[in-house]
Amino acid sequence: MAMRTVCWLAALVALAASASARALEEIPKGRAKQIWDAAPEKPRVAPKKPRRVLIFVTPEHLYDKDPHKGYNVPYAAHAMKSLGAKSKAFEPVVSQDLTMFLPESLKEFDAIVLCNTSGQWIAPGDAAMAKLRKLGVIDEGEGDKKSLELAFRNSLTEWLKDGGGIMAFHFAVGANRDWPEFRNIIGATYYGHPWHEEVAVAVEEPDHPLVAAFGGKDFRLTEEIFQFNVPYSRDKLRVLLSLDTMATNMGVKWIERKDHDFALAWVKSYGKGRVFYTAFGHRLEMFQTPATMQFYLDGIQFAMGDIEAPTAPRPDRPKKWGPGPTPPDVRAAKMKEKNVRGPSEAELKKILEAAPDAPPAKPAKPRRVLVWGHSWTHGPNPFAEEALKILGQKSGAFKAVVSDDPRLLIGDRLPRFDALVLNNIHEPEPFLPDDFAQRTPVQQEAARKFDQGVKKGILEFVRNGKGLIGIHAATAALQGWKEYGDLIGARYAGHIFDDVAVKLDAPDHPINACFQGKPFTIHDEIYIFGSAYSRKKLGVLLSLDTEKMKDPGKREDKDYAVSWIREAGKGRVFYTTLGHAETTYWNPLFLRHLLAGIQYATGDLSEDN
Repeated sequence: MAMRTVCWLAALVALAASASARALEEIPKGRAKQIWDAAPEKPRVAPKKPRRVLIFVTPEHLYDKDPHKGYNVPYAAHAMKSLGAKSKAFEPVVSQDLTMFLPESLKEFDAIVLCNTSGQWIAPGDAAMAKLRKLGVIDEGEGDKKSLELAFRNSLTEWLKDGGGIMAFHFAVGANRDWPEFRNIIGATYYGHPWHEEVAVAVEEPDHPLVAAFGGKDFRLTEEIFQFNVPYSRDKLRVLLSLDTMATNMGVKWIERKDHDFALAWVKSYGKGRVFYTAFGHRLEMFQTPATMQFYLDGIQFAMGDIEAPTAPRPDRPKKWGPGPTPPDVRAAKMKEKNVRGPSEAELKKILEAAPDAPPAKPAKPRRVLVWGHSWTHGPNPFAEEALKILGQKSGAFKAVVSDDPRLLIGDRLPRFDALVLNNIHEPEPFLPDDFAQRTPVQQEAARKFDQGVKKGILEFVRNGKGLIGIHAATAALQGWKEYGDLIGARYAGHIFDDVAVKLDAPDHPINACFQGKPFTIHDEIYIFGSAYSRKKLGVLLSLDTEKMKDPGKREDKDYAVSWIREAGKGRVFYTTLGHAETTYWNPLFLRHLLAGIQYATGDLSEDN
């Protein structure tokens, strides 16, 4: 882009000096007073010289699309302005004008506050281009925005490298997506906000001067909490605050970081410059709370160069706990402790030979089935895992994903599957951590919230149209969760382990087609169900034939269901009490019946097949 050479820098400086935040809404006087009252009376450190700070707000041409306009940005801008005006630590200049980022303009400022600034704000809009033409900076007809954007980019990075400072908060991290270097300046990329609730905050470095506002102690607050993506790395940043995952609800949707590292504030160097970022700044309470207002002011003073603070990344990065799959070595140790084994090569061969070559119904689309359970809690679990993998692969009916990761049961992940197999889950509380009893009351409350998130995810999954399959012990687990009992259809109330005669209650149902209308006998552990069991709620497929075997004597009505189906909302449930004995998993009739039940749950097999 050819720019006119006659005093163009002077013209731009004049344009920048006349800028104001004209698009910002007025805030109520009562709110303004609350913000002013929360601001510190004086700075923590006296300024080394008179300071001037640019409080940059989303430019006018982008402001209508700013997700924080109206309810947040004018309050945030007022808060940042109040910090300077009340403490006299700096002279605040609130602006939406991008020409502030030209070299001669930036020299006037000691720091920049990116006030929730969003969008590709580094690129000039039409209004800014028109102003430049009016001032004679660029010729009429010229409009190379890319060249001018590059000039703004270079100006900002050079100013920062030469010793400038940036204090950025909340959604400022999500701006300038098309400018890769901006991510490196801030230190991360926005990657969603799983939390908007009360969370626990860990002060990772209590002696760091920039967290003095919190007295060196962990705390709790209610806020919209972000997670971050590349280039976020503790090798490049000095993290000051982070989410305490042990005392925060990890049962929310859209958590993506497998390392459970959710930083909330950090500092870094950029050349000779300084960068401070905090995720706090969504809720108005952040601007009405003395501690967070002091935190913001300290961050600005650091960016200006008045508060000296270390920025080198710390080598002692804390490991963050979070719910996830059991590590293989832990799984092996638990199986050894519980004397639970997996099938041998010979037994795997038997399962493979017994599994059908084709499904009873052609899948409407490729199916994924989550097989969930802890391998060590019940003897048949590892056999069921292998049988289900073989059953799906050999028949082509589905792909089995075997896991005990409870996060897969949360409502953002579970719908990625067509059906959920609860594989012999046997525990009263399978979704709580093993060390639950040793955790503090606050940590236990957080674990309970995660448990609630999992349970909600399962219920929504089925009711919204997906499938649930319960194998054997699935009716013995979760006795304290009433809705689960209603969902699965009945509750364990005893068992027998014997050779049993099984009759077909629905001989024409396609799930029973494998039996060809003939009753059969099997040696397995059969559950007896209590008063919650009712044929009015269930479509019983198989039951014990007490005329051909000794009555267990545990139900007056002699009704001992072996498998059933039921509808739940838009979804489908299949349950079988078979599946305790290892030999059951290479019984061809059982495998065919189980496969048909799974296909019923996925929606591929119905009474019309």
